[in-house]
Amino acid sequence: MRYQNRSRTYALLLGTFLLGSCAGLLGGGKADLFRFGVAEQTTVPSAQSAPPTRSMSLLRPKFSQEIEGDRILTTHGERALYVKGARWVAPVPELFTQALMRQFASRAPDLRLTGARNAMGASLALQIGIERFEARYDPDAGEKALPTIIIEGEATLFDLADRRPVASSRFMVEQPVSANTTSGIVDAFDRAVARYTVELTDWAMNADRK
Repeated sequence: MRYQNRSRTYALLLGTFLLGSCAGLLGGGKADLFRFGVAEQTTVPSAQSAPPTRSMSLLRPKFSQEIEGDRILTTHGERALYVKGARWVAPVPELFTQALMRQFASRAPDLRLTGARNAMGASLALQIGIERFEARYDPDAGEKALPTIIIEGEATLFDLADRRPVASSRFMVEQPVSANTTSGIVDAFDRAVARYTVELTDWAMNADRK
């Protein structure tokens, strides 16, 4: 798996490139803080749920360089810009890991996902890598076009006994943005993360049972 910058050039400008009608949305300046990964879980374990009977270790996630910080990335063809006046409340890998942990607790209550330092009893380790985590504007769709949230990456399960990969899968989610505003983009990121972590959790849960 490669986690280098993609072939397109990321010109991460701070207010010098105007993205059509989005000029007021993108650039630098002071930032309000937002979070993702708080969308309502699709399944909630009951109070009588049995404690987890299996454990899986989560290795440190790998994120592409342009998305591993706390800024909200948008892309427009070969160019990229961060949303002006907005940052995530914590780095993307940290928030994503928290969202994945909550999804495991919700959808797979019998499978405990733990950090690498608390992996006692685990037979498998989960490695995730995210290559794209962005609001993508279609450069051919006109100035009033709404962006689409793109999350794309790969997950691999390793046997902790010999570090051998036992299963691997790629995931990609596209989530339309309802309004070309910071709140509209953040809301779509939240929904995209929920969908992505559902797919990843269900895959890991089923792979662990094979």
